[in-house]
Amino acid sequence: MESPSHPEGRPTLLVGESDRRGVSELRTLLAGEPIDVLYCEEAPKALLLLGRTAPDAVLLGSMDGPIDPLEFLRIVRSSDRVLPVVVGVPPGDASYAETARSLGATRTVERPYRADTLLPVLRSLVRGLGRDPQGSTTIDLGRLRVDGEAPAFRLDGRLVALPPTEYLLLRHLARNVDTVVSRQELIRAAWAGDAPVRTNTLNVHVMRLRRRLGDDRARPRWISTVHGVGYRLTVPESGM
Repeated sequence: MESPSHPEGRPTLLVGESDRRGVSELRTLLAGEPIDVLYCEEAPKALLLLGRTAPDAVLLGSMDGPIDPLEFLRIVRSSDRVLPVVVGVPPGDASYAETARSLGATRTVERPYRADTLLPVLRSLVRGLGRDPQGSTTIDLGRLRVDGEAPAFRLDGRLVALPPTEYLLLRHLARNVDTVVSRQELIRAAWAGDAPVRTNTLNVHVMRLRRRLGDDRARPRWISTVHGVGYRLTVPESGM
């Protein structure tokens, strides 16, 4: 299992794949894509990585261990119905594809993967994650300006790129600056629905936002936690 890495502004794709040739082919296919890819061979480890990193999408191929890809999908969907999950289907296996869709697969793609079938699916999912249904105006909070077009913000004039989900969370917090926003409201804003999202997922994204804003982990000044309710964004004075 590879260690998680999150370059600025890049969505994260978790890939469950035990076939070495398949991993090699995926590396080639995804080399030019603006996606941070995490590879994992075993389903139990992939579930742990899912909770730790809160990826923006998942691609399931063949996986080692006692949990097969379809069971992995069933486990994920028991607690998170909105995470985009693409399932790789053995060639010509319509029954496998049908089962995957019945368990909640967002899309199915035949294996071995090809650029003309896999890349359009992944690109469409990443673009969908980045849409802001509430308009494209820049939110100007003085020190903090949240871009209205690109997934990015400026802090004291410094441009910081954001992955799509963090961008949607920050925009919603910025629209409601100095107001406590409930966890469920933030989930609806960033994941476009009321379906349950894994408990740790929102926490991980807020933690990343704090880090990008330069927040102290123990005493955050930008995004504070209101226990039992949600989060509040405030704009501290420069130098505080």
